[in-house]
Amino acid sequence: MLRPTCNVNLQRIRSVGFVAMLVALPVGLLASPGSGGSDRAESLLLKSMRRELSVNVIAVLVQRDPFAEGSFQTVRIERNRQGWNHYTVLEPLRMQGMEAVDDGSRLKLYFPDRNLMIDQDSPLLLPDDAEWRMALAKKNYEIRFTRPTKVAGRETKCIRATPHDARVAERRYYIDAKTGYPLRLEILEGDQRRIQFDTREIQFPESIDTNRFKMSPVGTARKMVYRRPQNLTENEAKGKVGFHPIVPGTFPMGFQMQEMQMTSGDSWRALVMRLTDGLVKVTVYQWRGSGPARVRAMDSSTAGDAGETKLLVVSDLPPSVRKEFLEAFQRAAQQMARAEHPAVWSAGDYGLSWVTASGPPEPSAACNRFFGVSRAMFPLGTMAKTLFPPRS
Repeated sequence: MLRPTCNVNLQRIRSVGFVAMLVALPVGLLASPGSGGSDRAESLLLKSMRRELSVNVIAVLVQRDPFAEGSFQTVRIERNRQGWNHYTVLEPLRMQGMEAVDDGSRLKLYFPDRNLMIDQDSPLLLPDDAEWRMALAKKNYEIRFTRPTKVAGRETKCIRATPHDARVAERRYYIDAKTGYPLRLEILEGDQRRIQFDTREIQFPESIDTNRFKMSPVGTARKMVYRRPQNLTENEAKGKVGFHPIVPGTFPMGFQMQEMQMTSGDSWRALVMRLTDGLVKVTVYQWRGSGPARVRAMDSSTAGDAGETKLLVVSDLPPSVRKEFLEAFQRAAQQMARAEHPAVWSAGDYGLSWVTASGPPEPSAACNRFFGVSRAMFPLGTMAKTLFPPRS
């Protein structure tokens, strides 16, 4: 978890971290495919991105634990045709009993160890951008059917998404052949196969009691209410966060901007940029603060500085690829600084140095302090994915 020395309260990151991967599961309706080529596979994958369902689902699955490298959570899911859902963490013990309930209007998260309930806008209120994401995925991946296997005792169809850029891993989606419901997601990195989520038990009941999508904590729970921030333009963001946001002209590996927002809390004014290549997401946080950041190493995040701006890159991409995103923002910050300060720059024996009219370049360290570009990269925690209500 990130612990800056400036006055930054990141309690909410850890509080809602467990739900990050829950709401990211591809739980949309999928039509049952037959044999066929890329068009049918793309059509099937698009339907998996949509929010509408034609079946009710009760399932138990395992998914990667965002708090512990190589560990998993066991989660019970109830989801109706309207997309309402109820998640309960069964394991590990330190998270047992945590719940998330979404009735299409409000998403409520309950943490029994602190008797705390977080109440925020439902992601289901947002427009469905599945068509846009699928169009982007088709530019960045070859999407085809491949050899299926049984999952949770059920026959499946398997979609293989092979990236055009070798730095991005191949993804495989295993879909229930009868109902079209996603059962497993695998990421293939070289010879390694990494399971993101895997269904252990599943049934498709005719109905689910609507009371299952209501939350009533025992006793008097402490309640925190949040509203989802509005999307911002670059100029609007500058006025709200108090500094000029760093926005690269292009992003690595075919990623594009999905949305730009500002944190909803008063204690930490940060800009949040969500990027995607259609299938993979990258979230970049920017904020200003005095003093260095004290960092405890955790999975799926990389941090650095660009001048006075601190940066946090969060994604399940490998650390080397996250570093490329971080460096893209750092280069953009340097370009902004050059444009704002009339001077001549040279890259020679002094490194990147400020050239004065009256003498030789000043030490490159002074230039680095001017820009504040740090070479240090700090891995941080994936719980930062849920500073805001996540997009589904």
